[in-house]
Amino acid sequence: MKMHQMGSLRLIQLHDGYGAIDGNRVFYPAKQHEWEEGLAPDPIGFMLNAYQPLLIIEGEQYTLVDTGFGEANPNRKGDLREELAQMRISAEQITRVITTHAHGDHVGGNTITRDGVPVPAYPNAEYIVQEREIAAMRESNDELWRLRFAPLEQEGQLRLVEGEVALSEAITLWPMAGHTEGQQGLRISSGGQHAVFVGDLALSYKNFENPPWGSSWAWSREHDEANRRKVAEWAVEHEAMIIMYHDPRTPWIRLQRAGDGYIATPVA
Repeated sequence: MKMHQMGSLRLIQLHDGYGAIDGNRVFYPAKQHEWEEGLAPDPIGFMLNAYQPLLIIEGEQYTLVDTGFGEANPNRKGDLREELAQMRISAEQITRVITTHAHGDHVGGNTITRDGVPVPAYPNAEYIVQEREIAAMRESNDELWRLRFAPLEQEGQLRLVEGEVALSEAITLWPMAGHTEGQQGLRISSGGQHAVFVGDLALSYKNFENPPWGSSWAWSREHDEANRRKVAEWAVEHEAMIIMYHDPRTPWIRLQRAGDGYIATPVA
């Protein structure tokens, strides 16, 4: 669990477990000998992968960014709800949930099962997602929609937005299409300090150091790289901290320009 005081805000990165991921797909089209240094992959290229939602405490407002795997993966060796309980923060205290994108490891914890029925895991929260991100699965009524989003809509807790939206003086939604069609991150500012949470725009600091290296399964590799460069430039100009969801060793970094890429420095 990492904590950082930013002006009047408290940023806490929670853990919802660990898994493994194919680095050759994370850093496509790079080859393993190009990306492996410092990441300790196994012989076939799989490396450690973390699931790390962000909690933002803003006065009496508790904002959770992504909800992890939840019940969808009971073997993930971690549970963000247990970490919340350790901090004496109840599910009822979460007032806002921001969904970066609709992949299972980011939205599995949107709901919990009660008497065989999925219900919102955070009963007092407004769940915020880009309309563009869920339009297709909503129309097709697929399983992810039925289990992780429809129960939110039924309870009046689902808020669909379009584009950049300021949620408060400190938090602004920032569309970052590429990994998925409607992925969003967020800019965070308080006390003259800045941060940006990037969802899966980068799964590792090396995606920022080498912007062309991106997930092979991206909805658009072109948009993915373009938005990675856009965010990197904003972060350099604002001396902003970048917060990543999946990087298990260096989830918080700052960037400096270096040729056509960047050099990442971990933030303690």
